[in-house]
Amino acid sequence: MTNPSPPETAPNSAADTAMADASALLFHDVPAAVYLRGVDGKFLEVNNATAALFGHAGPAAFLSAMADCPEQFYLDPTARQSVLDELAASGVVNGRRYQAMCDDGYVIWIEESAKRTVSPEGDVFYVGFLRDVTEEKSTSWALAEAEEKYRTIFENAVEGLFQMTPAGRFVTVNGALSRMLRFASPEALTALGDAAANLFTRPEDRQFLHAALSETGVVRAMETELRRGDGTRIWVSLQARAVRGGDGAVVLYEGSMEDVTERRRSQEALRHNLKRTKALFHQTVKSLSTTVRFRDPYTAGHQDSVARLATAMAKRLGLDRDTVDCIQVAGQLHDIGKISVPVRYLCKPGRLIGLEWEFMKQHAATGYEILKDIDFPWPVAEIVLCHHERLDGSGYPRGLGGEALCQPARILAVADVLDAMASNRPYRPALGVAAALEELARHRGTAFDADAVDAAWDAVTAGDVAY
Repeated sequence: MTNPSPPETAPNSAADTAMADASALLFHDVPAAVYLRGVDGKFLEVNNATAALFGHAGPAAFLSAMADCPEQFYLDPTARQSVLDELAASGVVNGRRYQAMCDDGYVIWIEESAKRTVSPEGDVFYVGFLRDVTEEKSTSWALAEAEEKYRTIFENAVEGLFQMTPAGRFVTVNGALSRMLRFASPEALTALGDAAANLFTRPEDRQFLHAALSETGVVRAMETELRRGDGTRIWVSLQARAVRGGDGAVVLYEGSMEDVTERRRSQEALRHNLKRTKALFHQTVKSLSTTVRFRDPYTAGHQDSVARLATAMAKRLGLDRDTVDCIQVAGQLHDIGKISVPVRYLCKPGRLIGLEWEFMKQHAATGYEILKDIDFPWPVAEIVLCHHERLDGSGYPRGLGGEALCQPARILAVADVLDAMASNRPYRPALGVAAALEELARHRGTAFDADAVDAAWDAVTAGDVAY
């Protein structure tokens, strides 16, 4: 009697396992961005190239981020739905292009191709490929396509829209901009050639614009004075971004301008009114403070709370009435510079990163610029400029420390931190008064003035202010 032959399935099973392992390795290491998703659009598997394309550490991080965001990486949610609808209807998508958001907030252009597939068990999946086509969209082809698609919007926009060369020549402008700058037509403005650079009354402003766009690629809410075609002058708020060619060099600036002359005149009138009458002084200060409320209600409430806390601290320290009034006014206005910070940064639900944080840090200097020419009886503008400085020199914007910081600035710095930690913020809930006082105590005598920290502790625990 012969021994039975071994089952023929064993070698095949081993081979199948080896083939599956090889396929998985190939899937994850192939340089092209590949994904597998369900018919509901949920990503089931992606390879390393897909994760890297959107700036994630790996496939797991990508899948987690996509699960947390209903729109996934699609900048326009309708683009996602359009891809899924086409796959459901025809089973294939070829070369669909749209804008996508990376993990760091950077926007890129993506080309997506996908095909419907059915597993042996009858389950339906979509297998797709993604390609970064951002460079292609930055070429002249992309500019021509955008011009054709958005010409109607461009011509009928209320804001002044433009495309400008780095040398200062307007390539394209809309009717709103030519009217704003008092030229007979858009063609009359573009006909200026490189002489359009002379529209800037301050050459250093144009130089700053060029440097900022070359380095960061974007400028927001830059206010500058321009000469109109009839010789009059106008203040504008300028938003612009750099358009780069395939070699990375800046080929164009494109953006918008808004006439802010009346607002600038209103600011000047406010300064004049403050000089004319001291009787309306505190009422005017309050009006200045509440202008921020129209852009960011949190900042307005925060300024009022900081003013109350800083005033209570000053009284605890036994300071004279004049100094207490100085600290109260500085507290009411310490964040007025945030009026120049884009609302999307003020209300962002997450922490600010990169250029967002750099823009936010400018608010102290912007507040100084707004307040410096107002004839206050105290150095309010300087105190506002210093409210993020630290005793050990670790603060901003100038890194001052020690004796360079006046007592009102030291008090305001402590009050600002305590109120910020004890209050709800757009990116986190309140940490509580106890945590705030503990943080101040940890840095007492180093980053924060010891007397000011003690005064804050006494004011809060005694109930001078309530949270």
